[in-house]
Amino acid sequence: METRETRKRKVAVFVNGWNAENVQRYLTGLSENTPAETIDYYVFVSYGIYSSTDVELKSLCTIYDLPDLKTFDAAIMFVPGLNFTDVINHLLERLENSGIPVIIVGMQHPGFYNIGINNYSGMRQLCDHIIEEHGARDIMFIAGSRENEDSNNRLIALKDSMYAHGLTFSDSNVYYSNWEVGQILYEFANRIRRGDKLPDAFVCANDQLAETISYVLSDNEIAPEKVIVTGFDYTEESQSFYPSIATVDQCYNEVGEKTVEVLTSIFTGQEAPKEILVSCRFRPGESCGCKDCRKDDERRRMLGRNSPRKSMIFDVTDGRFHAMENDIIQAADYDDMKLKLRRLFHFSNGQEGDTFYIMLDPHIVDFSLTELVDHPKYRFSDVMDTIVAKRDSKAIEAGVIPTSQLFPDDPSTGKNHVYFFIPIFYDSFVCGYIAVADRINWITEKYFQLCQNRFNRALVSYRRNMQLTALNAKLSMLMEKDSLTFVKNRTAYDRYVKQLESTMLSGDFDPFAVACFDINYLKQVNDALGHEAGDEYIRKCCKLICNTFKHSPVFRIGGDEFIAIAVHDDYTLRYELLNGMRERMAELNANPDFSPIDRLSIASGMADCFEHMGDDYSAIFRRADTRMYENKRQMKGED
Repeated sequence: METRETRKRKVAVFVNGWNAENVQRYLTGLSENTPAETIDYYVFVSYGIYSSTDVELKSLCTIYDLPDLKTFDAAIMFVPGLNFTDVINHLLERLENSGIPVIIVGMQHPGFYNIGINNYSGMRQLCDHIIEEHGARDIMFIAGSRENEDSNNRLIALKDSMYAHGLTFSDSNVYYSNWEVGQILYEFANRIRRGDKLPDAFVCANDQLAETISYVLSDNEIAPEKVIVTGFDYTEESQSFYPSIATVDQCYNEVGEKTVEVLTSIFTGQEAPKEILVSCRFRPGESCGCKDCRKDDERRRMLGRNSPRKSMIFDVTDGRFHAMENDIIQAADYDDMKLKLRRLFHFSNGQEGDTFYIMLDPHIVDFSLTELVDHPKYRFSDVMDTIVAKRDSKAIEAGVIPTSQLFPDDPSTGKNHVYFFIPIFYDSFVCGYIAVADRINWITEKYFQLCQNRFNRALVSYRRNMQLTALNAKLSMLMEKDSLTFVKNRTAYDRYVKQLESTMLSGDFDPFAVACFDINYLKQVNDALGHEAGDEYIRKCCKLICNTFKHSPVFRIGGDEFIAIAVHDDYTLRYELLNGMRERMAELNANPDFSPIDRLSIASGMADCFEHMGDDYSAIFRRADTRMYENKRQMKGED
């Protein structure tokens, strides 16, 4: 029997995908240092940013509520990039109540294991360097958001360095960008056009902000050597940028390695350190005036060489998700969508890898036909329907599973995996998730976000298409319904006959009989009692026909003409039913107390589909119609 000691451990990891390179380095450090067949990492990824709408942000961050933490052995909260105080506090509360060991990266919290990054040391080295080696005196700090702890720590390091060197610093030396590059492009382009004095150096809270400032300078014909620009994070892009960005390496690979050491101690019952601090390293670059310090030209050449391959891989992956989007949009209904997506992903391997899941809330079956308020809001339902499931290239056939199970199969043994989970949502209706295994590089390539955006965008069209289909069906039903009797009309009859004729040609059809009806004395009722009474007479005659052939389609094909196609049990009892109808009319006409519109008189004739071999529908109808007129003459002769 499998025991807790022999199965792999499950560790939940919470990250923001926008902090892509740091997350990738951290997860690489985790996976590369984890002993074989010991731990699976379940990474829950949101893409919440400051420009997200409130509804979008809440739906994105619902992914952090997906795991049932009591089913995990430990959890990791990767704070850098989470950005939002409410999101961080909500996660902290969940983790506090989970009862499992928690490692928090980039922030201290009582009761949790903490692995911190000494941002201050690397930032202080950077600031001391540009002041001492390159003579910077007037320095502007391009900050992130006001409440971001990492940005604020970097600002403190800058202030301390300037004060230590006898330089002044004021609030006017800080610009809060909220991490928005568009805001910087607009603001500093305007400052340059106004002729505002430029600082000696721009010290930026991350590399992307530094690259943006460099673009503003070059767009306004200010040479790189005129103004120092520095960043933070040591991203791949900043290393190949021109000029290469002087920055700080936060050593997230090492942070991942330290995390594995803590987890190993926890799982083996050893004493684990409550706090570990990893120091950052300053990496000089061309943007601060240091030339040929990092083999930047060689890196740029390699980037140019690999650019076509990267573009090809993107095209293949984008094409895969474009096909997914088309399958959803073109689906006739929910079951057709499942069939199309399984055909796409189950039986062919693409860039999504050998292990890939799409799980949807069963509520999505009817979300196209109901209001969103009728569905779960900002939360996952208790169960998920398995739309696509493949592991190691093998398709898994499964239905509805508890959401807490996450997968329809059991991955508790075998090699280690890193699973990524992204939410699927339509407005506030969080209707499922996509899970991908071992695609750590997708974090920086933005493929998780691409997949999510494609699916969510397709849901908008899918819902609209389903609504239009339902509306068309309703309009078709109204167009094919007789407004007086509410049975099917001549249009519906013609369509039914066309389908029946096609079925008869194939030779594979259920037996049927055609019953023709013609109402007697309608003109006399109209003349004597008026057309309203005539209409009521028609409705009563129609009701008698419908009550006779209860399980068969009935059509009004003219003012006083009806046809019933007797099928199934009505076909088996066709003669008994027709005779019973005639007996009922005899009873009604024999009662002198009944009004004229209650004394129903309907001529009828019926023909069987098997009376003559090789007959088409027209021949069967003609026999029924002839018999109906024979019955009409007989009834009038008796009268």
